Amino acid sequence: MNNTCKIMIVDDEFIMRQGIKFMINWQENGYNVVGEASNGKEALSLIPTLQPDIILCDIAMPIINGLDFIKIISYQYPYIKIIVLSGYDNFDYVRNSLLSGAVDYILKPTLTPDYILNILQRVVKTIPNLHIKQNIDKINSIEKYFLYENVGKPNFKYNHFRILTLPVNDLNDKQNSYCLLKEKIITFLDNIECYYINFNHNNRDCLIINYDIESNEKIFCQINNFIEDISQIYDNIFCVISEDYNSPENIKNIFKSNIFFNLEKFYFKEHLYLYKELIKTNIQKFDYKKFSNLVNEKEYIKAKEFLLSYIINSINVQIPSEKLKSQTKNFLYNFIGEDDNNEIEQIYISGFDKIENTRYYDDFIKIVEDILEKLENILLSNKNSTDEYMEKILEYIKSNYKEELSLQNIAERFNFGYSYLSAYFSQYTNECFTEYLNRIRIQKSCELLKNYSYSIYEVSQLVGYSDHSYFCRVFKKFVGITPSIYRKENL
Repeated sequence: MNNTCKIMIVDDEFIMRQGIKFMINWQENGYNVVGEASNGKEALSLIPTLQPDIILCDIAMPIINGLDFIKIISYQYPYIKIIVLSGYDNFDYVRNSLLSGAVDYILKPTLTPDYILNILQRVVKTIPNLHIKQNIDKINSIEKYFLYENVGKPNFKYNHFRILTLPVNDLNDKQNSYCLLKEKIITFLDNIECYYINFNHNNRDCLIINYDIESNEKIFCQINNFIEDISQIYDNIFCVISEDYNSPENIKNIFKSNIFFNLEKFYFKEHLYLYKELIKTNIQKFDYKKFSNLVNEKEYIKAKEFLLSYIINSINVQIPSEKLKSQTKNFLYNFIGEDDNNEIEQIYISGFDKIENTRYYDDFIKIVEDILEKLENILLSNKNSTDEYMEKILEYIKSNYKEELSLQNIAERFNFGYSYLSAYFSQYTNECFTEYLNRIRIQKSCELLKNYSYSIYEVSQLVGYSDHSYFCRVFKKFVGITPSIYRKENL
């Protein structure tokens, strides 16, 4: 009989996944968060390996939405229980989720640790051969002090502290690699003069090292040598070590802040990073409306600069690399828009694959810049081609202004979509189609009014107006005076 329930979190919002992961002490309550995914497709690829008992799943996700994901799980893995997490307080969503196979539906605004745990405890009772038990009493008292509130301060042998983390989730072949890493950690600790506590926290091996200040320099050198040693085996290993502290409260505060445990190798090529406490600033929300307007107006150079500036600012504040990559791909896709172009499609495919596999931020920036430069060149070339068509359209209007012209029949004649041509026409001429056509007609009427061979009524007919009174109103709007006064003043 299993006594640990395996949980998987599936949500396209990174912050939500992190919030769920850290709002509950899962292990203390008999649960283990074995993995997470940003969409249904990614989750399906992980399930055979992770084998979760329960999935906490968002309803509104890209690629495979929540309802489709629930149906697939219910068919392929009927023993897995799904609890829906949603921001939609909508009866149809609730009903469809439950009909598709979910066992419960939780509104995200109502999420609290106790509420989730109560639902989980109820669901666990429906899973055969699974009986969880809480294990907080097995945690050693020093570990409790660092991880939980309202725990008395234990006696420490020495008066100085550092914390070192080694990210277990970065290891390849996790089971065998982790066993070897643990052996090396034990060997390392046996050879340094200190007292230590070693436990797992947030998928990282944590070493809290307690030592005498006189040993500080020596221990730091030994740590460096240890990291260099294991980096020969694990080329992607990334370790973080804190400054020297003379109070355990400083280490306790590190556990309260997720910054220390969320530092990523993506931002540091070195194997070891010395952490100094800092206030991590938040980046302003991306002005998607401004970006969209620049793209729609075909201001591709400005759009590229605007996007790059935001990405660089995101890197400067070290937002999670998974979120950075996901956002960037989304922005680039919107930069491309719906342009049906094979060359652009190839940039999209190869570029997004490179983004996903980039290991370091500086390489990431180069890839994004390269993608944007290629897109800019293609789109500007397309824009120039469209401008040539616009010149032909304007010539056509000048030659056929007498006819019953409409933007719809011009769009059909030149193989443009009506909405696209309407927007681009306004951008190109700084006025709408009707305004432009009226301007051409009134200019021609001014030439004809200078000749008494035509009456004013005939002039209106000759320039395309079947309604004489409407012609007079439009004429006055553009010229400022009536056609008859204009004629008198120009003969």
